[in-house]
Amino acid sequence: MQVTEALDAIAALIRASEHPDITDVARYGTDTRAGGQSPSGVKVIYQSGSAAMLWAADAPRPAPAPVPLPAEMPPPAQRATRLLMFTVQLLDVARPPIFKSWEPCGFPDVHLTPAALRITCQDGSTLYLRVTAATGPTGDPTEDPHPDYRFPEGVRTWPPVVSAQSVVPE
Repeated sequence: MQVTEALDAIAALIRASEHPDITDVARYGTDTRAGGQSPSGVKVIYQSGSAAMLWAADAPRPAPAPVPLPAEMPPPAQRATRLLMFTVQLLDVARPPIFKSWEPCGFPDVHLTPAALRITCQDGSTLYLRVTAATGPTGDPTEDPHPDYRFPEGVRTWPPVVSAQSVVPE
């Protein structure tokens, strides 16, 4: 599977999640494989202006060990870990047919744990998506502003469906 196909699927799932803290989901980069001149990824922008990115990385040697996720969703200030955990939870609910399995893992010489998502695709290929974050112009909240958020039904279909807003006034 090409990196772009997997990233397009991840971006579509995050859009379909309709999380109220997410203001934009964008694909970037032109590489169809990990490790090129224009790394491909998915950038998620939050209400605070902060961003977190999942981007295609070369497979490390040796393959990193699986790493457990935190017991609870980290606060918004920990955007990288928060996006990784959100993505794993989203994949667990959506179970997209193009992916066989996914698991958080470490990554060599990266201090963040977990630092990546290992995805095994239906065709047998393996992708590593590293996670990074950038702070926005305003501070992130210290507590989750949407603790009761639940994934909508649209993430359970393939391809995922974003709810259509009604154009008819109520």
